Amino acid sequence: MSGPVDAQVIFTPSGRRGQVAQGTTVLDAARRLGVDIDSVCGGRGICGRCAVTPAFGSFAKHGITSAQEHLSEAGEVEADYRAEHRLAADRRLSCTAMLLGDAVIDVPPESQVHRQVVRKDLDARPFVLDPVIRLHTVDVTEP
Repeated sequence: MSGPVDAQVIFTPSGRRGQVAQGTTVLDAARRLGVDIDSVCGGRGICGRCAVTPAFGSFAKHGITSAQEHLSEAGEVEADYRAEHRLAADRRLSCTAMLLGDAVIDVPPESQVHRQVVRKDLDARPFVLDPVIRLHTVDVTEP
């Protein structure tokens, strides 16, 4: 008798990845891996703040293939939400979508609890402008 089969899930743009049991919702997987997905309604599928975009195809960088059948079909709760609100065709509610296999999930900025901040040190160096084109003034006398 074998145990539950794990699915590998990768969240972008954070890059967080991990193994979760198949049948786990995308929202629960995100929480376990430390990915902050907004969910004001507590995962009941009524606020839409947890909308994510699953990516499908072969991802050589991550070594996995993410397919549409690796996520559960949209259920009644998600269908009701789509009927009442605008949810892009390629988006899914992470609180209702269950992982059935390996998946790459993009968390759009509007679904992130904490906005990403890119921190880089300022590297101000003096530089000399040496343009290829130069302005030359020519005085021409009238003939």
